[in-house]
Amino acid sequence: MPDPESHELATFDLLGLEGGASPSTFRLDVRPELCTPFGFLYGGSGIAASVEASERATGRPLQWITTQFVGSPAPGDVVDVEVVVSATGRSTTQTQVHGTIGGSVAFTSLCAHNVRPAGDERAFATMPVVDEPEACDPFAELFDTGVAGSFFDHFERRVAAGRVGPDADGDPQDGPLAIWCRLTTTGIGSAATQGFVADLGPLALCAAMGIAPGGTSLDNTIRVVDARASEWVLIEIAADGFHRSVGHSTARTWSRDGRLLGIAQQSAIIRRSHHDRIR
Repeated sequence: MPDPESHELATFDLLGLEGGASPSTFRLDVRPELCTPFGFLYGGSGIAASVEASERATGRPLQWITTQFVGSPAPGDVVDVEVVVSATGRSTTQTQVHGTIGGSVAFTSLCAHNVRPAGDERAFATMPVVDEPEACDPFAELFDTGVAGSFFDHFERRVAAGRVGPDADGDPQDGPLAIWCRLTTTGIGSAATQGFVADLGPLALCAAMGIAPGGTSLDNTIRVVDARASEWVLIEIAADGFHRSVGHSTARTWSRDGRLLGIAQQSAIIRRSHHDRIR
């Protein structure tokens, strides 16, 4: 993965994002490996596609992105991704990204890019003390849907703190939740890969309420602190609040050596409609 301080931009090969008719347009083929086990685009895939499109259109690394999910693309769909540059200066560029299918909006993102020099980094939080990923139990496949392939096939997760998934059903969690994860094809650290792996808020919300997991993202905001890559990252997740079926959560992403990589804040509709298909 390129050095983020050189402004050489990483490509997240799993996306397969293709260039379009202009430097600001792209094409995302919705393949099963970018989707959930229920056959619709995984929110992290939409975030990652917006990140990479905006970085390629501006030539600058992303610092911040907030994405709103409007539609649910399915395998076989093609998402047209367009980047509109709203403002650009010596160090900062701001963009809008629109993902559409046949003219209908699937997701929209607002992005900010930053090329200021490094050297002043500092974190004001501390990584939780947990076992190394090799000593943690694997995160079990939650659903039996009969759908061949999903983003789970490229995303290894291990539970480092607390109980999540069916293990928390009927046993509300009030302590810390943390999950080690890694991508089988690349390190995690770039804005695109951080966005891909940090779409986990519904897990914390359902664990805090003691119900089996099920959620549909409304939005997710990724704040990139450090884009240097790490094979394994620890995602520390906290449920913040729940009202009118919508839950809010915050996740911190840590490298294995204790660097704060990024922060994700997410809102999601918490659903029980998938629970009859839990293993």
